[in-house]
Amino acid sequence: MVAYSFKSGFIPDIQSGLKCQTIRLPRKRHARRLDALQFFTGPRMAPVRIGSATCVANRDVRLDFDADRVTLDDFEVIEGDEALNAFAVRDGFRVPERLASLSEMPPWEYMTRWWRMTHPDSPVFRGVLIDWGLTFEAVK
Repeated sequence: MVAYSFKSGFIPDIQSGLKCQTIRLPRKRHARRLDALQFFTGPRMAPVRIGSATCVANRDVRLDFDADRVTLDDFEVIEGDEALNAFAVRDGFRVPERLASLSEMPPWEYMTRWWRMTHPDSPVFRGVLIDWGLTFEAVK
């Protein structure tokens, strides 16, 4: 079983099924296909379990925000507004409803801005994409 922690802003989209993937820095052991996943939020010393899922895919990912391009496993390229916006929504980057009336920002632009604030020195990010599809089950 592999555990992943999420910022609270992502929880509603995980629970609704809109967010069905996460992008992380490489580490020794990420989830592999068919591994059980546990999802948490909150501080490390007092985490709150929000649910579980099954990993359906583990892929290398390269996000190039200057070129507006996502590359999966070094061969599948995602480009163009429609495809990039769909990718961003799957990762939880739709403009929150409470801000929708203030901004018509597309999801890819929202994701780009968030990544640039979070990782300011890195216009290209290489990591791992963990996909759980529609397998999420909330804690009861």
